[in-house]
Amino acid sequence: MHIRPLELRDLPAVKAFTDASIGLNYFTLKELEECYQKSFSGDVMCSFVLANSQDEIFGLRLAYPPGSWSKGKGKKLRSDLWKVPLEKVGYFQSLFLSEAVQGEGWGPKLSDSSIQQFKQLGTKAIVTHAWKESPNNSSIRYLTKFGFESVATHPEYWIDVDYECVRDGKPCRCTAEEMIKYL
Repeated sequence: MHIRPLELRDLPAVKAFTDASIGLNYFTLKELEECYQKSFSGDVMCSFVLANSQDEIFGLRLAYPPGSWSKGKGKKLRSDLWKVPLEKVGYFQSLFLSEAVQGEGWGPKLSDSSIQQFKQLGTKAIVTHAWKESPNNSSIRYLTKFGFESVATHPEYWIDVDYECVRDGKPCRCTAEEMIKYL
């Protein structure tokens, strides 16, 4: 297994991977193309994949540098509660790992790859929306261990996203915990 920057050619495999990992059509191929474009600042790519030697995708960290994003997948954002302005903040859109590689330390390695790119760009903080109902509260536990702190809770954060949630179907009624990490 190896971590490498996300490439345009990866998007069909990423779509199949996210369909299986989080729910059918959480990302459309068109939306993944937009995610790919938002992952750049100049020639610096901030999103990464975990792949095997055959380039099969086993993990994904979508990350957007400051200036390339204004919201997450849902519409709620409490930038008024942050200690730095939005234009200095990167965004962790998604982290997905195949069950086959969970617990092996790949999640932090994928995130660290993005953080190194953010630091190179002068990013002052990273914000994300954690899935509060994740199994065993793994999303919030992971981010807290990684240095993120809670900012706000957003009930039914993904309700307007047209996809089949792996937890409660359609529409998704899951809660997001907005979290921030200062760099």
